[in-house]
Amino acid sequence: MGMGIGNTQRKKVGKMQRIALLTILAFTVGLFGFNSATYASDDRFELIKTVYHVYVDGENIGLVNEKNVVEDTKAQMIQKAEDRFKDIQLTVNEDIQYVPERIFNPDVDHEAVKKKLQDQLSIGILGAKLSFGGKTLGYFKTAEEAEEVVRELKLKYTDEKTLDKLQKQAEEKADSDKSGEQKEEKKSVEDETFSVSFDNEVQITSEKVSIDDLIDQEKAMERFKKGTLKKTSHKVKEDDTIESIVEKYDITREELFELNPDLSELTKLKEGEKLIVKEYKPFAKVVVKERVTKEHKIAYDSEVKEDDTMPKGESKISQKGKDGKKSVQYEITSVNGEVTDKNVVAEEVLSEPVTEIKIKGTKVIPSRGTGSFHWPTVGGYISSHKGQRWGRQHKGIDIARPSNRAILAVDNGTVVSAGFNSGGYGNRIIINHNNGFKSVYAHLASMNVSVGQTVKKGQKIGVMGSTGHSTGVHLHFELYKNGALLNPLKYISR
Repeated sequence: MGMGIGNTQRKKVGKMQRIALLTILAFTVGLFGFNSATYASDDRFELIKTVYHVYVDGENIGLVNEKNVVEDTKAQMIQKAEDRFKDIQLTVNEDIQYVPERIFNPDVDHEAVKKKLQDQLSIGILGAKLSFGGKTLGYFKTAEEAEEVVRELKLKYTDEKTLDKLQKQAEEKADSDKSGEQKEEKKSVEDETFSVSFDNEVQITSEKVSIDDLIDQEKAMERFKKGTLKKTSHKVKEDDTIESIVEKYDITREELFELNPDLSELTKLKEGEKLIVKEYKPFAKVVVKERVTKEHKIAYDSEVKEDDTMPKGESKISQKGKDGKKSVQYEITSVNGEVTDKNVVAEEVLSEPVTEIKIKGTKVIPSRGTGSFHWPTVGGYISSHKGQRWGRQHKGIDIARPSNRAILAVDNGTVVSAGFNSGGYGNRIIINHNNGFKSVYAHLASMNVSVGQTVKKGQKIGVMGSTGHSTGVHLHFELYKNGALLNPLKYISR
């Protein structure tokens, strides 16, 4: 880029002009004795012409009596270069300035000036510079290319449709502001994206660009992702070393020593001291502001009702709980895809939750048996008695073909065993009636009680089956008193 002519140089040139003009006038008056009358009548004053000192990047390359001498030369050079760079606006890289001066009978050499221009001027592109918060991301052939990079960066956190809609809204607002027409803003309750912007100001400006400095979209995206290198401080930790620090910040040892003149290979790092380092900071972050509606469940409540007719320890669900639903609308601000602010603006219940109602028994059942026994099944007949059978002792009675397959506790008591028995009983329940008696129920298909549970006389404790060593569906029942095996039929009846 051309440096131009500074204010001091301009003042110096202006002063030289005035001195030169006064010198010429004084010399003329002294030599020819002109007075005001002769000045008006002598045509030799027509030899005082306005010429232009031509400066290229602050260097004076000669005099011309017309700016077109320079402008035409510049135009010819650009036109010649256009054959190589199609569809690109070309310019000269250097800064050209003209300083006018009136000189008596000036001696100009246009050809010499043209030659110097051809030697010193170089052709460049009037391209576009894209920057964020004053930090240059890169140079592009056209402003359109730079705008496309900005669009692609936004598309990482939104979609084409949203950007097109926001662009249209911005254009309509600009037209409205230009015409002075005030349009009534509608308060929308629908989901929408309000804006997709950057946290640093985006600037796209025309700039003279060297061909070598141009970058494409892919390179620009990589550079944006990497960020810009900035000085920062690092607080030394206990296990820090010079090697770990340069690795963390991706700098060389030499750069670290240059940034910290008092630091060297022999320096022992002290915990808590601060070192100057360089790390990459983002050019900018993409900020998305939007209104979003989401559905949430409303968790159901649970209610427990006591029932003094149900035995303590038993419970049942009389009403199944069900979650409700609600629609919640938020205004959300996200930075690089991470939510940084979230406010509720509207809420609507779509379905009410249903409370779960649980019935809990409070009736206390005595664990001590009454001494009188209930028939262990719902009907049925005795298919096998206690005593010798198939050459071995049958310890209890077998009951088969009941009205239904419910197995009932013969008296109040405590379950002391409920599980599978590998000795042939299959699924087996043993109840201690806490009065010397103990009852055994075998070959069950399933069990409804667990160890430690108190059961009452006639309560369903399982389902008749054929597990273990069994010839068919039936209940094998045994009864004991103080550890001695009894004949059940002497104590129970249908």
